[in-house]
Amino acid sequence: MSLVGWTLPLSPTGRSQLVPPPPWRYSGEIIGVDFRADPERVAAYLPDGFEPAGDGSASFVFADWCSAADVDPSVRDDPARGQYKEAYLVLHGRFAGRRAGRVPFIWVDSDLSLVRGLIQGFPKKLGDIAMTRPVELGVGGYRKEPGARFSGHVSSAGRRLVTAAVDLEATRSDWYPPGIATPLIHTRLWPALEGDEPAVAELTRARIEGFEMGEVLVGPASLEFGASEFDEIADLAPAEVGDGYVCSVAFGVVGGEIVEAGR
Repeated sequence: MSLVGWTLPLSPTGRSQLVPPPPWRYSGEIIGVDFRADPERVAAYLPDGFEPAGDGSASFVFADWCSAADVDPSVRDDPARGQYKEAYLVLHGRFAGRRAGRVPFIWVDSDLSLVRGLIQGFPKKLGDIAMTRPVELGVGGYRKEPGARFSGHVSSAGRRLVTAAVDLEATRSDWYPPGIATPLIHTRLWPALEGDEPAVAELTRARIEGFEMGEVLVGPASLEFGASEFDEIADLAPAEVGDGYVCSVAFGVVGGEIVEAGR
């Protein structure tokens, strides 16, 4: 009997695999903040061929996701599998003449999401993420409406890395927040067991379908980066903080494509 699985662990049935193959579906709640970092430091974190915006444009995003896999109903049916939080930084620029983003740092609280991200080229690490959860009734939390305050923070290895808050003031129509609506360029990197050259080193982007976004509420924001000997995100600390936003978003990842070999 052969062992099967799209990812490890392999088993006779494949049921133990950590990540099933795409298509993958995502529906989530977003808290994001746009900001500017030191342009030279932003440029230093971009791969060859990726042109920085030049003004240090960046976004930090907190996301509370429900996810699904077309071939495995348990990802959506069991919240222990498919639901998770993550927090990530997006640097803005252009690749091959088109608007693009790059995620140099991202933290997640789920092993399925971590490995699913590494497969795509997200540099995911485990972290502890807290976010304001929107409510529909009562005053025990905030509703998504002007006057509400939404906040989030992420820690890893016991160090607080990012703290953000948004004071919602208004609804903004016909606008796609750059932190969640910018096509991303990833690095898929898998080391070889022998030798210095990696077994896989390529720039990729996901193939997205069914992108949807709900009402976007915006307002002034605060954003602070902490220091850690294990993470270098402080290199990209905000020099100027712009507006923040709260919204719902959904999309599907149906695969990916290599856009350039190398890092």
